[in-house]
Amino acid sequence: MGLWRRLLDELRAFTASMQQSEEHLRALSRSEHHLWAAADRASAIERQLAHITAIEARREMVAIMADPRLADPLRLERYGFKVHSQHDEDGIIAEIFRRVGEESRTFVEFGAGDGHENCTGFLLLQGWRGLWIDGDAQNVANIRRMWAHEIDSDRLKVMCEFITADTIDGLIRSSGIEGEIDLLVVDLDANDYHVLEKIEAVSPRVICAEYNANFPPEVAWTMRRDDTYVWDRVDYRVGASLKALELLLARRGYTLVGCSVAGVNAFFVRRDLVQGNFAEPFTAENHYHNWRSFYGSSAASDTLWRGWRV
Repeated sequence: MGLWRRLLDELRAFTASMQQSEEHLRALSRSEHHLWAAADRASAIERQLAHITAIEARREMVAIMADPRLADPLRLERYGFKVHSQHDEDGIIAEIFRRVGEESRTFVEFGAGDGHENCTGFLLLQGWRGLWIDGDAQNVANIRRMWAHEIDSDRLKVMCEFITADTIDGLIRSSGIEGEIDLLVVDLDANDYHVLEKIEAVSPRVICAEYNANFPPEVAWTMRRDDTYVWDRVDYRVGASLKALELLLARRGYTLVGCSVAGVNAFFVRRDLVQGNFAEPFTAENHYHNWRSFYGSSAASDTLWRGWRV
């Protein structure tokens, strides 16, 4: 009798435990449902905030474009739009070549990224050919997947290489590109100035170079050359100021003709192509734009520049 009672007690305890477990499972199910609902609400809020950010960014852009200086039709700001570029560079580059004409329809871009955002992807879609160099193996692997057709048709050459001022010429020449090209794009987030100072393998008609807008337009500042440096996305004492690039490229025969409104990229045209085509004076003080933080939102950037006109 005692054994039977013990078995019965254990069975009752097991049954109670199962009932408790079932209640816990139901509670977990309800909690999971609540968690999914909360996640959906958070996603909806995120979308709404992105939309609000884009609207506010556009209002800011309208205010910027109201500057009477930017009404000059020879300035480049109003022509900006985004297809593959980070901000408005696609439109500005298109307008520059509308004014100076296309010749070889060949580009070189280093610091090309992962193939989603750069200054020559839109040109590649229009039949141009060229070279992309990036030091990140994952970026290059993504480029090879995303742009496989262009690579297979020999319109795009891709290199995974860490660039220095001493190696850039050899890398470009090894790709088979040399001499006059239409466009050179430099975006290294580091030794950009020193590479531009040394490059001889190509003679671009137009140069797009990233500048450090943390420095005011009258200040010529350049980071110390460091061939091992990789930007840590923390220290903004990198690259070169707009004035430093203006002075360097003037010595190499180029004229500063404009900057992106985002305060990121500057555009230089070979001196013999400039006269009457762009807004004077050709100085950092005239063409500088400070870095505008509202471009940090891709939604804002897309809203501003996909088909942007004011």
